[in-house]
Amino acid sequence: MNQEMTERIAETKELVNAAEWRERILSCQESGKTVTAWCEENGIPQYTYYRKLRMMREDMLSGEQQIVPIKPRVSHGIRITAGEISIAMPENADPEQLAAIIGALKSC
Repeated sequence: MNQEMTERIAETKELVNAAEWRERILSCQESGKTVTAWCEENGIPQYTYYRKLRMMREDMLSGEQQIVPIKPRVSHGIRITAGEISIAMPENADPEQLAAIIGALKSC
C-alpha cells in the first residue's frame, strides 16, 4: 500500500471516529441522564467521555473542524398537559414515573 493510500485510510478512520463520538455525546446530552449514569450504562469511562468532548470543542475553536454528515435524531419526547400544567419528559422516560405523574394529575 502506498503512502497516499495509508494517509487517506488514517484520515477516514479519524473522521468516522469523530462522527461516532459526536453521536455518543449527543446521545448522552439528549438522554436526560447525568454523564456519570450515561457513561456507566454505556461502558464508557467518564474521563474518556470528557476527553473526547474537550477534543471536539478544541477542534471547533481551532477552525480545523471538518464537516462529517451524521444522521440527525428526531426526538419528540413526551408532553403531558392537564389544565395549566404541562410536563415534558424524554421519550425514554421510566413508565413507573409516568404512571405516578398521571396519577398525581388525576387527583388535581
